Amino acid sequence: MIRVKKVPVILLVFTFLIPLTSFAAGQSEPEKLDQLIKKINEKQSKNIKNFEKKVEAYFFDTHTPEVIKGLIKEFPPGEIVAILVVSNLSKWPVKNIVDMRKKEIDWRNIAGQVGIKLKKMIKEVKDFRLAVG
Repeated sequence: MIRVKKVPVILLVFTFLIPLTSFAAGQSEPEKLDQLIKKINEKQSKNIKNFEKKVEAYFFDTHTPEVIKGLIKEFPPGEIVAILVVSNLSKWPVKNIVDMRKKEIDWRNIAGQVGIKLKKMIKEVKDFRLAVG
């Protein structure tokens, strides 16, 4: 009787969980980061004032409200988060990161230039997204 119940459970695991884990593993780091940035843009663009408050609260110890206000005038929410994360991880000034983005340098190359791992950047952007919604 117990063996009969195990078969459907095992079948469900193979049917649903294995494809999900292989899909997640199939994305490259730049694709994961782009997807996170896109999700932040979609959710946070609806209320920029609220987003501004969330960013100021989250990055209060590393970036001034003036820096954040300046970024909001130039970039979508996901890009702002990525810029602030890179600045925090690398200790590079926000202005330098902004200059690289304006030159259309991709995040992988920016991470390499400032000496951080893209994987760490993804984790920090994901942490922001989970913390503020």
